Amino acid sequence: DATREMVEGWDDVQPAFPYSDKFIAIESFKIIGVELYRNVGLAIACVGVIVLITVANFWAALLITLNVACCIVEILGAMYAFGIVIDSVSVINVVLAVGLSIDYSAHIGHCFMVKGGDSKDARATEALADIGASVLNGALSTFLAVAVLLFSTSYVFKTLATQFAITVCLGVLHGLILLPVLLSLLGPKPFASAESPRKY
Repeated sequence: DATREMVEGWDDVQPAFPYSDKFIAIESFKIIGVELYRNVGLAIACVGVIVLITVANFWAALLITLNVACCIVEILGAMYAFGIVIDSVSVINVVLAVGLSIDYSAHIGHCFMVKGGDSKDARATEALADIGASVLNGALSTFLAVAVLLFSTSYVFKTLATQFAITVCLGVLHGLILLPVLLSLLGPKPFASAESPRKY
C-alpha cells in the first residue's frame, strides 16, 4: 500500500506502473488472512449442508459440523506449536483439512442415528463398536500415506505432511472420543427405521 501511495503522489511525472516479482508475494501476504477465514468458513458451511443432507437430522449435523470446526481451531493451534506459518501452502492444507476431518465424525454420527433405543450412551457405544475400528483403520492408512513425506527436505512436502498428520490425529480423536461423548449427552433420537437395540 505504501508503494501505491508513493506512486500516486508523483504529480510531476508521466503515469507509471511499477512492477517487481516481489510484489506477487507481498500482495499474497496482504490478503492471506482474509482468504484463510473466508475459505475455511465456506468449506465448513458446505460440509455442514452436505452432512445435513446425508445424515438427515439437523441436530446431529450441527454436532458433527461443530466437531469439525473445533478440530480446525486445534489444527491452527498445532500449526503454531510446530512453527508452521500462515502462507499459501499452509492455507491450502487447512482448507483441505476440513474435508479430511469430516470423514471420521460423519461416519460415527450417521452410525449413531441408525442405532435404536432410548439410551444415548448405549447407542454411542454401539456406533463405536460397529464402525469405530473402520474409522481408525482409515485414519491409520491416511497417516501412513503421508508419513513418508515427513522426512522430505522440500518445504511444500514437509508442510503438507505435517499438517495432514496433525489433521488425521486430531480428526480421529474428535471422531472417536469427543463426538461420541457429545452424542451421548446431546444426541438426537434415532431414525424411525433404526435398528433395534442389542441385548447383552
